[in-house]
Amino acid sequence: MHYEAPADPSCGISTSPANMTAPSPRPRRPSTSPDSYAVIGGEGFLGAALVSALLERHPAARVASFGLTQRRFDTSSGEPYRFFRTDITSYDSVLASLRDSEVTTVFHTASPHAKSTPDMWRSVNVDGTDAVVRACQEAGVRKLVFTSSMTVVYEAGIAYKNVDERLPIIETEEKVATYAGTKASAEKIVLAANGKNGLKTCSLRLGGIIGPGDRQVLPGFIEVYKSGQSIFQMGDDLNLFDFVTLKNVVHAHLLAADRLDSPPISAKPLVSRLEPVQCTIKRRRLPTSLHQDVVDPSKPPPQADPPLPAMRNRWNQFACSDDEPIDASNLSVAGQAFFITNGEPVTFWTFARAVYFAYSQKPPRWWDPIVLPKSVGMLYAQLSETIGRFQGKKPEDCAVPTAHMQYVLHDLYFDIERARRVLGYEPIESLEDGIKTGVEWYKADEARQAQRSAAADQGKKK
Repeated sequence: MHYEAPADPSCGISTSPANMTAPSPRPRRPSTSPDSYAVIGGEGFLGAALVSALLERHPAARVASFGLTQRRFDTSSGEPYRFFRTDITSYDSVLASLRDSEVTTVFHTASPHAKSTPDMWRSVNVDGTDAVVRACQEAGVRKLVFTSSMTVVYEAGIAYKNVDERLPIIETEEKVATYAGTKASAEKIVLAANGKNGLKTCSLRLGGIIGPGDRQVLPGFIEVYKSGQSIFQMGDDLNLFDFVTLKNVVHAHLLAADRLDSPPISAKPLVSRLEPVQCTIKRRRLPTSLHQDVVDPSKPPPQADPPLPAMRNRWNQFACSDDEPIDASNLSVAGQAFFITNGEPVTFWTFARAVYFAYSQKPPRWWDPIVLPKSVGMLYAQLSETIGRFQGKKPEDCAVPTAHMQYVLHDLYFDIERARRVLGYEPIESLEDGIKTGVEWYKADEARQAQRSAAADQGKKK
């Protein structure tokens, strides 16, 4: 069996030019922002979606894309923008692009594929991010939003249940670079630069992204379905996992840029509970202690209920008291990292079967799934790696690496209260809609690939 780890498709830029189509022209709207923007990695999955969103907000001269290859947008498509050929690993190259574009706000979304090499991870994620930060400071950039990953706190074999940003990031002194370790190092570089030389920074830690253009998470599940292995379920399907849709990720980035230079929020609203995330199901308010029965909306009580006090103690990230008021730095966007997910943690195999159904439109068979214990899953992964070792394969290239199986078998979901309170982030697209639009894009792309292949075969016959 083969399972793609949905750990971090956050900012891969390995999309083939042949598979991309230029977006249709959009009407221009006058910009109300004093900022101008550059997206480093603006030709990739997330970067291109962010460029498109910025083009909707601002005139062409205010949006730039930095990268090595221009493949998503072009001037002939009627979608105007500025492209600057930039080598992220070169300080001089990044500085030249920043000066030529005269941008004030930078989104750093570029990152190697999670299956790249240790040298590439270190070169781009660590050395490249250091070059970006130094160039931003030298060029007078005011705001830098860094695209990070939830994996910066992840260690295999540990259950992460509703954890928040107080969790320390993983050890970054690595003899052999890893993707997660180099992303953690990059985040440290970005946050340490906050407030220096006029630059304000923040970091967005993304869950596994799904949506149109996704070439990692949804395709991984679909390949499992195509191979006939979807009938197997490893574990009891009680562990929860976090995903996030592309639309929500773009929304979070735009919020971060808008609010990086805003003053800290007031601590006063922290005494009230947040409403549940309501993207998928509109949830009614729960009755308070003043009303023992559910309130009839047609017969409201004579007086409004007071806010239900939030239960905060020293274990809570927003804990405070008269003697120890909350740290104001925790209420600012600048200098902070935020977990960004859909706020809809879902059991792993429930998500998988939703993807299978969206792709096939076929319900599971009466004997599906065949449930196997966790121990069998881990034994299978270890056996897979052992066989792969004799074949000269790296663990990540084996059929089921143990690291991937760890994702399948353990909880990995996050508390996004800091993003909701401080960043003002609320998911605007449900997980269900993200699966739907992502799978629709995949099937359309699959059809395009089949047509190209058929045309190529026909050409060879001639």
